[in-house]
Amino acid sequence: MTLSSRTTPDDTPHDLPAPTAEARRRAFGRLALRERAAGTTRTGASLRAEVGANAHAGADAAPTVSFLTLVLSHYRIPFHTIVRDILAEHGVNYRLIYSDPVGSDAKKGDTLELPWAVKIPVTRIPVPGVDLYWQNALDATRGSALTVISQENKLLVNYLLQARYLLGGSRLAFFGHGKNYQASRPDGWREKLKAQLATRVHWWFAYTPGVKKIVEDYGFPGERITVNYNSIDTGALKGELAAVTDADIAAEKAKLGITSDNIAIYIGGMYQEKRLPFLIDAAEKIRARVPDFHLVMVGSGSHSEIAQIAAASCDYIHFLGPRFGREKATLLKMAKAFVMPGLVGLAIIDSFAAGCPMVTTDVPYHSPEIEYLKDGENGLITSDPENVTDYANAVAALLTDDTLQARLSDGAKASVEDYTIERMARNFAEGVLAAIA
Repeated sequence: MTLSSRTTPDDTPHDLPAPTAEARRRAFGRLALRERAAGTTRTGASLRAEVGANAHAGADAAPTVSFLTLVLSHYRIPFHTIVRDILAEHGVNYRLIYSDPVGSDAKKGDTLELPWAVKIPVTRIPVPGVDLYWQNALDATRGSALTVISQENKLLVNYLLQARYLLGGSRLAFFGHGKNYQASRPDGWREKLKAQLATRVHWWFAYTPGVKKIVEDYGFPGERITVNYNSIDTGALKGELAAVTDADIAAEKAKLGITSDNIAIYIGGMYQEKRLPFLIDAAEKIRARVPDFHLVMVGSGSHSEIAQIAAASCDYIHFLGPRFGREKATLLKMAKAFVMPGLVGLAIIDSFAAGCPMVTTDVPYHSPEIEYLKDGENGLITSDPENVTDYANAVAALLTDDTLQARLSDGAKASVEDYTIERMARNFAEGVLAAIA
């Protein structure tokens, strides 16, 4: 009797060799991490038995997970690198797909390249009120066990990827905010479209617990939402901060003509939502309460001229433009307050890393990371975003009250350990394994 060329009686393929020890190890690791992500646990013997039963059937074939992004910002490279390493340990290939920046993104100068990632062309399509982008990522993501995409209406390929998923194609996940926190019309058609499409995926990777709540309110099941705790790599900054000496700080202050310790710093993009005119008005009021107060402004953007003009007319305001590395660390370490009365995003992580408490206002358009700031614990939030006096008083109190300064600084330093890039990558990787299980 001749057996079928397809299977033996125990359904083991004829033409597959016995699995190697490495293949069994990788399969075991994938299964263990998936079960941990799903909240179940089994004994090592039970897991090994399942791996052994499935190895000949091809369970050791490495699945591929694709992450599609419009551009590869420099601050995301550590995240993707760690995710790739974690998934590789568990037998999963990680394919990062991106495009060169175009339009306004090209002017930022904050993108890099990765030799192991896949770069594809992009076309910018300007239409009234918005730029749309076309990345032909259909082939690059084909065959993926899971494709992760940014939740942005402007990315045209997203609509085709969602259609492919809904018609029975490979699994799809969103990575993002759940809504546009800076939308000029929160009840407009763009946000309604985003809400409608938010539930048409297999999995969600939410930046913060607040984003998870938004997505759940759309009707998406909470058990298929992974909270990443969006962050940046603070390792280099913490190392640079640790290396800053008292002599470095004294030299920087001398260069700026500052003899006081009552220094506040602004570090970030300079555009409308950052509210630089409000900050400059507040600085005048702080100076009235704290006569040796100085404001150091670091960054660039469409509103940087506002900072330049203020610095030219006020000897206690100093505009430095962009600063990086050791110089940025020195400026952070010499400041007592991190002032940002407008939109707060990932800058909060720099504040925590430096132990320099942030002071902001309760504007309605902060990015999700504002959830990390706990008023009175690791920073300050004034309740009326239009009240310059309240904001100035809060900053002045932080500068002059040593007890308050110490408490908030300690709280900021403790908080940075809760929002590490390693935690973000680990959460994401465990969510990936759960999503493809």
